[in-house]
Amino acid sequence: MSPRRVVPPRKKRTRRAAAGGAQAALTEPMVDRLMWRAGFGPSEADRQRFKGMSLHRAVDRLLADPRGPASGPPPRRRDGTPLRPYESDTDLVLAWCDEMIRTRNPLVERLTFFLHRHFATQRVEVSPPQLMTQQTAVFRKYSDLGSNRISDFRNLTYEVGEGPAMLRFLTGEDSRKGRPNENYGRELMELFCLGVTNAAGQPNYSEGDVKEAARAATGWRLNDTDPNNVSAYFDPTRWDEGSKTVLGQTGAFNHRQLVDVVLSHPSHAPFLVTKLWGEFIPTAPDRATLRDLVRVYTGNRLRLRPLVRRILTHPAMLASIKEPTMIKAPIVFAIGVMRTLGLGITDETLYNVLNDMGQLPYFPPTVAGWEGGAAWLNTNTALARFSAANRLLSQKYATLPAKAPEDEAGETPKQAFARAHAAVGRPWVGRGTKSALLYYATKARNTSANDRIARQRVLRAFLLGGPDAQVM
Repeated sequence: MSPRRVVPPRKKRTRRAAAGGAQAALTEPMVDRLMWRAGFGPSEADRQRFKGMSLHRAVDRLLADPRGPASGPPPRRRDGTPLRPYESDTDLVLAWCDEMIRTRNPLVERLTFFLHRHFATQRVEVSPPQLMTQQTAVFRKYSDLGSNRISDFRNLTYEVGEGPAMLRFLTGEDSRKGRPNENYGRELMELFCLGVTNAAGQPNYSEGDVKEAARAATGWRLNDTDPNNVSAYFDPTRWDEGSKTVLGQTGAFNHRQLVDVVLSHPSHAPFLVTKLWGEFIPTAPDRATLRDLVRVYTGNRLRLRPLVRRILTHPAMLASIKEPTMIKAPIVFAIGVMRTLGLGITDETLYNVLNDMGQLPYFPPTVAGWEGGAAWLNTNTALARFSAANRLLSQKYATLPAKAPEDEAGETPKQAFARAHAAVGRPWVGRGTKSALLYYATKARNTSANDRIARQRVLRAFLLGGPDAQVM
């Protein structure tokens, strides 16, 4: 009888072991990944600052930095005039883009834009335009996790629901006792806090819940006599003070009590943490990760900083470093190019390229914001992205003395590629793309200065706007 084989027990995988990649020293590609996912791409200063740190330490630095004043002077058009965001919707968009370009901590603006997409309001339905920037300031306050360490989703939802922009967008200012408007009650549950169904596919709320929620949210009005100082106020004579039953709870709920009821629903935490996770990581969280994120979020009284930290330091953040898989949203792509090239806003080019790519801040296509993900890449938008890189490069060339890249006589194909790569911030380039660009550099004409300059233009355009530039 042969001896029985003894199989050693399988070692339990600890949380520390699972997080090993997050504790390792960051390489330059890892820093680039973090700054694309949590910002608008890396600068050389970012690479020097974070290289060699652990992911945890780097994220802690990002979270600790307050937003602070934007770097550099505010934008002016080529004729010297400033942007006028309350006179032109184009300037309204560009003014926020300028904040993204000049911000000292891009994570703040990324989170601000996430909240704009989450609580989507549309400029076409909201006037005066000051209401949009007023709402963005609220989003920014809750996104500045260095200054507002106790930022939480509950108070954010209170402020957004009682803010002039949302009241006007969802016509909440007209909702009163006897004539409640259901728009806000529906979006509060469907889009902001719960989602339509839970993980088992069961409805999270009923039409009856929507009707009762609408009654609770009555009573709010706007004073818009001064467009620069629009305020919302509660008028108790217009509020339905009667008993309501929402999501199985009964009481004479007002707006904030309604929010509390909705946030106590078991679907809220999984819904919110999954959506925030998707801002930074393209693959859905597994069950264990989702449970952990929910525990962090609810255990910290719905505060955003601990949740953001847990997501950004998850090992999935550094997955597929050699082959990025997350598609850049147009705003991330375009602002990243602007920052890489050191460009400021001097005309409407950035507005036009964002419009062509399908993502203008303040103009989401629906109340659900933008779809995102793979939907960003189709025949039209892929061409628009490549065109955007070319147009922004042309802006950069316009600032150079020769209006073009310098010529390097005698430059080899490899040297031409290396110079182009450095000029556009040394972005990630896949092996196949690098081979193709080196092949092009070898075959392109290079007998004259104009030939070599044209080769540089083509290489830079493909590095900034080609397929590899669309992922992070």
